Amino acid sequence: MPRLTAEEIHGKEFKRAKRGYDIDDVNEFLDEIIKDYLEFEQNEESVHHQEFFLRMEEWMEQLLYEVQQLKEENRLLREQLSALAINPDYPAPPYYR
Repeated sequence: MPRLTAEEIHGKEFKRAKRGYDIDDVNEFLDEIIKDYLEFEQNEESVHHQEFFLRMEEWMEQLLYEVQQLKEENRLLREQLSALAINPDYPAPPYYR
């Protein structure tokens, strides 16, 4: 379903009739609709931005966790290499991730 823009609401022209509505009343009401519509759009965008940043924060936390895991794996591998350099007969344990 297509959504109206504030410009489309503002630019809407109505036919005039002998016993029609007061054009000033209609225009005032449309101005109120436009104001509410723009506030709604801004709030909706704000919610989307908040959701996006929450997802980004979760991704960053996951990435930080994975970096910490890689650092620990790197430290263990360096220890194994160091042990091999000191004692070439040292049986290196299998590396599993």
